[in-house]
Amino acid sequence: MNFFCRTLKIFLTALAVLSLGAPLFAELTFSSPNLNEKNELLFTLSHKISGSAEYSTVFKGKVKDGKAEYFPEALTCFPERLSVFDGASKLLVRNRYGRAIYDFSQKKLKWISRVPSIPENAASPLPAEISSTGRWYCEFERVDVFKGRLLVTETSSGKKIVLNDSAPFSYSAVPVKWSPDGSNFLYEKDGAIYFCNPEMLFKNLLIHEEFRRLGYGTIHNVCWNDAGFITYISKDLIFQVDIKELYTLGLYADFIQIGKIVGRLPHKFDGVTDRFWVNKNGSEIVVIRGDELVSYYRCKRGEESGAFAQTLYSCSFEENNMCPLKFDVFWTEAGEAAICVKLAKRGSGRQASAIYTIGANGRMSRRVFVQDTHNGISIGPDKMYVAITTGDNTYIYSIKNFQLYHQAKGERVLSIVWRDNGNLILGGVRNVIKLSLTDYSSEALFPSSAAKAAWNKDGEIVFDNEVDKERFVFNEADGSWKREACAFPQTETQNDRYRAFCGSTKNSFYSNALYIRTLAGDITTKALIARSATQNNLNRQVALVFDADENPDGLDIVLALCRSYGLSCNFFFNGEFIRRYPKETREIANGGHECAAIFFNNIDLTNKYVYSDNKYISKGLARLEDLFFQCSGKELNLYWHAPENKADEKIKAEGAAAGYQYIDFDDPRIIEINAGKRDVSGPRLYEKFDLMVNEIFATGAEIVTLSRLR
Repeated sequence: MNFFCRTLKIFLTALAVLSLGAPLFAELTFSSPNLNEKNELLFTLSHKISGSAEYSTVFKGKVKDGKAEYFPEALTCFPERLSVFDGASKLLVRNRYGRAIYDFSQKKLKWISRVPSIPENAASPLPAEISSTGRWYCEFERVDVFKGRLLVTETSSGKKIVLNDSAPFSYSAVPVKWSPDGSNFLYEKDGAIYFCNPEMLFKNLLIHEEFRRLGYGTIHNVCWNDAGFITYISKDLIFQVDIKELYTLGLYADFIQIGKIVGRLPHKFDGVTDRFWVNKNGSEIVVIRGDELVSYYRCKRGEESGAFAQTLYSCSFEENNMCPLKFDVFWTEAGEAAICVKLAKRGSGRQASAIYTIGANGRMSRRVFVQDTHNGISIGPDKMYVAITTGDNTYIYSIKNFQLYHQAKGERVLSIVWRDNGNLILGGVRNVIKLSLTDYSSEALFPSSAAKAAWNKDGEIVFDNEVDKERFVFNEADGSWKREACAFPQTETQNDRYRAFCGSTKNSFYSNALYIRTLAGDITTKALIARSATQNNLNRQVALVFDADENPDGLDIVLALCRSYGLSCNFFFNGEFIRRYPKETREIANGGHECAAIFFNNIDLTNKYVYSDNKYISKGLARLEDLFFQCSGKELNLYWHAPENKADEKIKAEGAAAGYQYIDFDDPRIIEINAGKRDVSGPRLYEKFDLMVNEIFATGAEIVTLSRLR
């Protein structure tokens, strides 16, 4: 069995049986209950999950018979993901509690779907690709760790149609690309690319899928240009496809290649590892090969079909002590190709964002560089401005000269979307803000979170985040929000029938529970939400282990993700890795991770011809320990495992005599991830690291180091 499949089996087994270990860190906390005379209750729930922002949501419920009459409804709406649609008149907000739509003209926020219970183990919302009209969107529905159903949904009715029952699952992207006008989209399925008209699909008028195949490859083999044409790369040939051809020639897709050949690349394009972008008429192409080689080509229009494209630029991407995580490309009015890159600092994983341009002279120049970013670069619809967030600042740069155009301060922004060319929507940790680039004004639209809420004398709900001087006021009658300077109303935790208070709980997902004490009739005390006070035994921990024994492939991706999720992992070294990659060894050692030993040499210790000296194990471990200290200035943790995990009881005993604890990977709580080895039919496991981490969090488990594993 190959390594990838063996490790995947261990991983899935671990998720099924995680039930041991020390108490899980508290994730959910109730606070600030406020009870009125109508038995209506306001309270705040803080939700903490590794890898995402901690925030407090205000809920409203009603007490009946000493418990919740219905599941409380979220009032504040945290902008984990934002999308503008319907001619930029509406804003779709998605978070772990559901989906809401904000109407800019009416200044109203309406929840269109809410979860039926508190999502105790929720990760961030899954990605979605929304049409520019907002009438449809494509998203995943999870099946298992690495698979999901690809769906297209009609926004108005909520009706869903399955496009692919078994698509490779991702938390970062959906394998779909919409046309600029939002009327058609392309999607990937089983190694082929298909086109779809959603309006005809939902009317059941679309021809069968087998006659809608554009070609073979992944969604990265295709790209729409601004005119609505499709550029499709098959191996080294560049095709331009008119959407009309997809309907007229689709029936002959098995016999006739759809599209016109407009050029040829000097290399084969791999839709798994490579990416490309085209300018507005499809005549120029930027190709990124394996996140390493940047190439800029121009198709020679009017020449013989299949002529090689002219190479304007081709060079390995380099940025001092940084590695690229994600690329995006657009063309400026001056005709330059602008390359946006999300970067990670080698070793620390700290992220930065940069913009480079390639001009007619065939030279790449760095134009913008911002450190400690978390969102990457957001490009305006007319490609006049780009926005980058860092800390409590949002920087707006003019694309014309790449000079700083405006700086907005005072809000940590977690999500960004452009409403139109002159207005930017900032999803902050406290408020969702509309920023005008015309007069530099900003307007808080509705609260992202709040510490507490109470009713004023007019029956409106006032929200307080304990930071801003002005407060949000919500009118329940018409669903509108307004912002004003006002005193926070007095809160009450008791009326003539009930008292609300926060108390202890035996549920490991919660730090406390919200209780309702009945003061009249049958005297009882019940948890408002019964599950929050129900004892469970789901205290789970898991340790992630990486072997640094072959090469440092994927190290920068892993360290960047560890920093994003706030994780400390375990890295096991052999001597050869330390000798070949001393810089990478120091980066790991200085990154807050636990470092341990494999062995000095990568040999089979169970081979009786390897050694006869009963001190061989202790000598090899001591030599590795000294080499690691000389390289990093740090000591190894006293854990080890044999090369290829081949060890008998005699080998383990000799390691124990040297003071080392042997790590047995049969323990399902310990997940071994090898960064370098690749399955012939699949990716390296580190390329699915984000899926693994989110799946572990979804079980309610805590990721810890081996020293904390109990």
